[in-house]
Amino acid sequence: MKKTIMLSLFIVIMAGMIWRSWGLVWSGQNQPASTVGTSSWEENRLIAHALGGVKGASYTNSYEAFITNYNRGYRLFEVDLVQTMDGELVARHDWSQRLQPDLAAYRGRNVTKLQFANSLIMGRFHPLILPDILQLMQQYRDFDLIVDTKAGSKEQIQQQFTHLVNEARRTDPALLNRIIPEIFSPDMYDTVMGIYPFPNKIYSLYKTGASAERIVEFVRDKHLTAVAMPEYRVFVNPNLVPALNKLGVKSYVHTVNSKPVMQLLRSFGVYGFYTDQEESPEELMLATAPPGHFDFPGYISSGLASISNIVMKVRNNG
Repeated sequence: MKKTIMLSLFIVIMAGMIWRSWGLVWSGQNQPASTVGTSSWEENRLIAHALGGVKGASYTNSYEAFITNYNRGYRLFEVDLVQTMDGELVARHDWSQRLQPDLAAYRGRNVTKLQFANSLIMGRFHPLILPDILQLMQQYRDFDLIVDTKAGSKEQIQQQFTHLVNEARRTDPALLNRIIPEIFSPDMYDTVMGIYPFPNKIYSLYKTGASAERIVEFVRDKHLTAVAMPEYRVFVNPNLVPALNKLGVKSYVHTVNSKPVMQLLRSFGVYGFYTDQEESPEELMLATAPPGHFDFPGYISSGLASISNIVMKVRNNG
């Protein structure tokens, strides 16, 4: 019992320290009313993470993942893009060995487009390169695609987005209206928008340590309509989501596969989620609808379970 109390106290203290360093946005602050409209892609509360879960697997970014989750009813997808040695963008989260063990010896950027395309994901799923993805967007015209590029430097960002825009223009320029870049910083925003003025974009917080106040200021100044964040951000910046809601900006949390945690976060004002859950969006939304009366004691265990990961996640988060 004493150990449990001490652990809970430690978590609260750590959360308080992070609040102090990242800052709060108080609802009483003077903030202009939102002038942001609602785009059709934002009507989707659930995002198929890495093209969605498929046959018990996640992070596949595969053809099978897309088809399976499209048929489940998903119309907003997220795909991870990395670049091969010969400059092609391919759908893969990282170059870890588990996804394509036969490519482990090539150490990531030494992989060519052809080598990637000929290697099954986890030995059973078909990989996708950028032209494949654009072809799917032509074939299935009612979904939108969030792109998480893994570029680190300004030069890599310029190279990858120039290639992305050129390929989309060659295929069908209208596809650029359905491609939603994840923006990780104000500098990246300027770089990406200098290449192409994407009408839709989402500010993603998983690489930034910016304070809540800076986040809200950036979103307001750039007229952004959606923000993506790891779930611990909801707890360490408890006024961030309400401040974004006041601006009419939707908050998406990633990656959430627990229905109780979804329900808890929806009670906090979170709009939607990136998920690997192998259920239809309608089923998940129905199962995670917040109760009419928020019973905090009933959710404290779920909250503590999420908060207990803060220290490790913050340590690993940029």
